Formats: sequence, C-alpha cells, structure tokens
Amino acid sequence: MSLLPAETELDVKGRKLTGGMVLFMLVGFFATIIAVNMVLLGFAIKTFSGREAKNAYIAGMSHDRALAAARAQDARGWVVDAQLKRVARGRSSIRLERRDAGAQVALDAITRFEHPADSRQDRSVVLVHESARVWRVIAEVPAGGWDLVIEMRSGQDLLFRSHERISVKD
Repeated sequence: MSLLPAETELDVKGRKLTGGMVLFMLVGFFATIIAVNMVLLGFAIKTFSGREAKNAYIAGMSHDRALAAARAQDARGWVVDAQLKRVARGRSSIRLERRDAGAQVALDAITRFEHPADSRQDRSVVLVHESARVWRVIAEVPAGGWDLVIEMRSGQDLLFRSHERISVKD
C-alpha cells in the first residue's frame, strides 16, 4: 500500500512543477553564483596593488645581510634629520641633513614615498646636494599617509637607510 497517489503533481499558482523546471532553477542558481564570483574576481585582479615579495625565499635569505647592514649603520652613529614642508598644494620641499662627527663622505641621497596600500602610487625622489651634509629637493607628494624611506649611498654601497610612517597634509 502506497501513501502517494499514482500520479504526484505539485501545483504552484496554477503551474505544474516538473523535473525540467527544477533542473532549470538549479542551473540558473549556480550560473548566477558563478557569474557574480567572476565579476568580483575581475575587480579583485584589477585593483590588487601587489604588496608581496617577488621571491620569498631570496628575501628570507637576505635577512642576515640586512641585519649586518643595520649594525654597520648603527656603528657609524649617523643622525639624519628629514624635514618635509608644503610649498604648494601637492608639492613639498624635502630637506635632509646628516649630523655626525665622522668624515665627509660624498653620498647620494634618495627618498622614496611608498603608499602603504597601493604600490602603484609609490614615487622616488633623488635629492640634490646643497652642501656636504645637506640635500634638498622640491617634489610632488600627494596628501595622505606614506612610508618615507631614506637611503644614502656611496656608489653602490648602501650606508644609511631609514623607514618611517608619515602623514602629509594639504
């Protein structure tokens, strides 16, 4: 004895629910989910700024060299004073002064403004010697939060490096 009638029909608002309709609804549901995921994936790929190591293994291996360079920098006892002053909307005067009792060394000074969230906005600025221990330049620096990286080199040798978070206001 069967509890279901010989022919089972489900009537929804005057329409019969058939196997074909159920298949169509399932395929439509999953097609919608896949389409939305593809759109979101497209946006994610377009807007990804790429803050990642190019080669994590090499970056890890260079850690000892970075520590040795930091110890050598500390042993020099250099103090570098950086001043950033707005001269116009979007333009800033950058002045570096190295204060120490060490020998006069001809150095090239570079500042990098690295955006914390979008590497496409990063910018490097080469400073001009004003005197043996002072460098200056006027550069375009938009308002916002930046990581200020200062590097001083003698030829290929990196002698000084600092990294500091700053906020630039208009």
